[in-house]
Amino acid sequence: MSREKPTRGRVAGSSKADARDLAVRALTHMDEGIPVQAAVDSVLAQSSFEPRERRLVAELVYGCARERIRCEAILGRLLRKPEGLPRPMRHCLAIAVHSLLFQSRIPAHAAISEAVRQVVRLYGQRLGRVANGVLRSLQRLGDAPLEIDWYEDSHDAPGLRAWRAACRFWSLPDNIADLWRDAYGEKAALALMRRSFARPWTGIRTNAHHPDARALREALEASVPEAERAAIGPWGMAFAPGSLPEEALGEPLARLREQGLLDFQSAGSQAVLLELGLNQWQKPMWDACAGVGGKTLALLEAGVPVRLATDMSAKRLGLLASTLARRDFGRTAVALADATRPPMRRWQGHILVDAPCSGLGVLARRPDIRFPGRRDAEALRAYAQVQQRILAALAERLEQGCELAYLTCTLNPLENEAVVEHMLAQDRGLELVRTWTTPLTHPWLEGMFGAVLRRR
Repeated sequence: MSREKPTRGRVAGSSKADARDLAVRALTHMDEGIPVQAAVDSVLAQSSFEPRERRLVAELVYGCARERIRCEAILGRLLRKPEGLPRPMRHCLAIAVHSLLFQSRIPAHAAISEAVRQVVRLYGQRLGRVANGVLRSLQRLGDAPLEIDWYEDSHDAPGLRAWRAACRFWSLPDNIADLWRDAYGEKAALALMRRSFARPWTGIRTNAHHPDARALREALEASVPEAERAAIGPWGMAFAPGSLPEEALGEPLARLREQGLLDFQSAGSQAVLLELGLNQWQKPMWDACAGVGGKTLALLEAGVPVRLATDMSAKRLGLLASTLARRDFGRTAVALADATRPPMRRWQGHILVDAPCSGLGVLARRPDIRFPGRRDAEALRAYAQVQQRILAALAERLEQGCELAYLTCTLNPLENEAVVEHMLAQDRGLELVRTWTTPLTHPWLEGMFGAVLRRR
């Protein structure tokens, strides 16, 4: 197994204890099953932090969540029984480990002293001394924990020792890593593990219908070095971690979003629409799992006549409805509906379903998915069963000559190729037109799968 070091992330703020306190609270919420972004939003809603401090809280939470398995392996080497420590204290240590290994602009002594003070405030001097001892031991190790071989464990079977070390190093549950290895081969699985551990790129989509669209795109291109950005079709762009400009055309990006000039949409989500040719659809379209409407808006801006957007979440649909109203897309109806029980007998046009899935293609953006029990074998089977029911219900309503696009943001044959194959076997009136999967070895693009079926 070769030795590899991940790129150290940029620091987005100071190392204030208050930010670390909020990060511990958010990580504790995640232990209770709350998704990462909801946990961050929950703690920040109760603070009066400035944007720089808010970014630091998010960076600490996301970083510690991504590194959870690696951190547990480190603490397991340095402590006799780390599982015996209070969970919030282990989060304090995880934040310090993140700072020592990945925040090169924070001095080691500051990261250690802040963590020790935090533990003392929570649990007293005795555990404060424990925290100091373990972090000093980590400091003495130097760069050793940045080497894959350091994570080899003699308790693993000899034939699996290097593989399990890679799982710990890239902080991925064994069952997900094994799934990828069995499905795609070890080389591709290692590339996926590396990609899932890296900080995600940020995707932006410029609204092509806005009069300032071209000026905005040119301004974004001019503000970031070419090596730190990538074009996604004619109007999308992705930015490397830490390179997203704070403003363009003299306005903060948040303000430009309010004006309808841009939206934040992951690069993978934009790419799959283009690769499958959905931006060329001309018949009326129904987005059957619309969520907050990223794909609905992207296709409307591309000129696709999206006539209906449905979802099971009233909150998400409310956000979509307000966005559609502000941007004068008045011909798109929004309705609360379950895709397994659609509200009409037939649909005279194309159908898009971005199905609920395990999210194994977006682990960098959703690091909470790696937490114990979140994506075990039973959960993966349950997703596939729901996907089969959704696809069958929508295919039943598909008219002759029309297409049904099935999308997921996961890399799992059971939820992707197998679901499509099952549908084709069940309904002989369907034909597979095209498929697309994010290249497995792409260094940063989110893992997406898409298939287009047509009613003959």
